[in-house]
Amino acid sequence: MTAAPQPALPQDASQQLAQLQSPECVGVCLDAAHGPIVGREVDIAYLHQCLNKIWSGARQVVFVTGEAGLGKTTIVEAFVKEAGGKGTLWIGRGQCVEHYGAGEAYMPVLEALEQLCHTPGSQDLVAFLAHQAPTWLVQMPWLLSATDLDRLQRSTLGATRERMLREMARALEILSAERPLVLVL
Repeated sequence: MTAAPQPALPQDASQQLAQLQSPECVGVCLDAAHGPIVGREVDIAYLHQCLNKIWSGARQVVFVTGEAGLGKTTIVEAFVKEAGGKGTLWIGRGQCVEHYGAGEAYMPVLEALEQLCHTPGSQDLVAFLAHQAPTWLVQMPWLLSATDLDRLQRSTLGATRERMLREMARALEILSAERPLVLVL
């Protein structure tokens, strides 16, 4: 399994690797749901390296790839658990599930946004989405009052996929400027 791309580990990732290999690392190296995480310290250290870049303002897109059963989910869950405990960070998760028939192309992103709207400290997120990404918020009517939903539905009538994408790009740009955002899909 690999986290792509994997450049040589810089000093901060090397330090992460040393910490992960230390005896005090029981919480990171032993995931309660999946058992011990063995031989994946470099992958987890690389994810932390990417997180360090996020904290410094650089955007990152990381794909964790590999054959089925290699522990991709375990690595990501261990990383998210650790990252969530370090400072103020938005972490949203959306699940990509194969289904038949008509489906929602953006379901994993909508799921992650809804989850973020229910996290502590996100009281203003629904209002933010109403202003910056109304075409996305109208897809989650349970987050709105009937009056607000009606107003948003009227304002987004005839919206195109291109508009939706522009709204989300802008919203994520503004949102992540406030505090780093990790979307796990």
